[in-house]
Amino acid sequence: MIVRKIIAIALKDVTSTYRNVTALVMMLAAPLALAALLGLAFGGNDSGYSVPITRVAFVNQDEGRDSTRGPIALGTLLCDILHSPDLKNLLAITVFTSPADARASVDKGKAAVAVVIPPDFTASITSPDPSATSSIILYADPTQTLGPAIVRGITQEVADAFNGSRAVSAVMLHLAADAGPPPGQNGPNSNVTTEDMEKIILQTTSAYIQATQEEGFSGTTARGPQVDHQAKDPGIEGLVLSGMMVFFMFIGGANIARSIIDEDAQGTLPRLFTTPTRRSVILGGKMVSVFLTVLTQAIILLLAGGLLFGIDWGGVVPVALLTLNTALVSAGLAVFLVSLMKTPAQAGAITSGVFVTLALLGGNFVGSMPIGGLFSTIRRLTPNGWLLEGWDKVLRGAEAHDILLQLSVAMAFAAVTFVAGSLIFRRRFS
Repeated sequence: MIVRKIIAIALKDVTSTYRNVTALVMMLAAPLALAALLGLAFGGNDSGYSVPITRVAFVNQDEGRDSTRGPIALGTLLCDILHSPDLKNLLAITVFTSPADARASVDKGKAAVAVVIPPDFTASITSPDPSATSSIILYADPTQTLGPAIVRGITQEVADAFNGSRAVSAVMLHLAADAGPPPGQNGPNSNVTTEDMEKIILQTTSAYIQATQEEGFSGTTARGPQVDHQAKDPGIEGLVLSGMMVFFMFIGGANIARSIIDEDAQGTLPRLFTTPTRRSVILGGKMVSVFLTVLTQAIILLLAGGLLFGIDWGGVVPVALLTLNTALVSAGLAVFLVSLMKTPAQAGAITSGVFVTLALLGGNFVGSMPIGGLFSTIRRLTPNGWLLEGWDKVLRGAEAHDILLQLSVAMAFAAVTFVAGSLIFRRRFS
């Protein structure tokens, strides 16, 4: 009998909420619209983050050097790396013979960046003289940012590898000199000549070139959170909509919980307390309505995301667990915050400020995409930060056991806030 009354009160409030056009716009239309706009801005769900191909004007003036293993041309190797299949979706290389022509291509907007290899590039890298230097020239379009940065990063990584080969050779030779001559031979410890150093550097560089040509260049790739199986691309709409869904569920939960204070101020709640139904049952029905409302909101957004944007949310079990967890956290936090307020105006202003602050700290406005550094630590101090971390993993293909930590922390937060809010409300209206 008590359970029936709680469910009846909850269903009445849920039905009233979903008949309110303003509430529907805030709870459903707003997160879907934001996800659609940002999805269009960043290239759509089919390819996730759409990075346009960067057109590169390449000039190789490197004269190379001869070695015992044959000619060495590090400028040619760099050109081959930029032409590698791994970078074909990022870079389009056009070879020029003149630096002036390459720069003109950039000036005319035909290329985003020009890369010019100087004539003494190989000679400087393989020289035993520490003062020998050579610089690769990058001439970039100032209106372009991402493309030139990618080219600069790849070029710098290759140059660092060349310099590392040179440094290792020099260190090994100096260590050999310090160790002295071989046993049975007399002579000073400085038996390593400049020619010896040059020969070793050339051999080391040649070996590096051969290994690179046989095994491929080892570049840098961006990766998301790791799970036990191959991760899938969640797409920008999935990342954004998950963040907006959590944020607007928090807002929606607070609006429903605020109805307790609204009805108290209007006098309808005290009249309900005069009926034979116990106050705890009435309050219980109100609180259950908060959970059912945001749970229904989440289900609608998940279905709409799949139908409108083609979002693959992940496995049924992890998505269901995370959806329930998100609804519980939203309900618990809403009940707790509203229980501390005295008037409807106070509840509206303060809860909105709290949720916006939590959204900023938890990363709702950047979606569930993984973020490193100090911010990744700060977002874990918020309940929505843990929820978004769980959604990001599920969107990338994680199973239920991969998000046990996120589910546990969120569940603990929901339990503490819901119990605390319930006790405050019951004490107030006892």
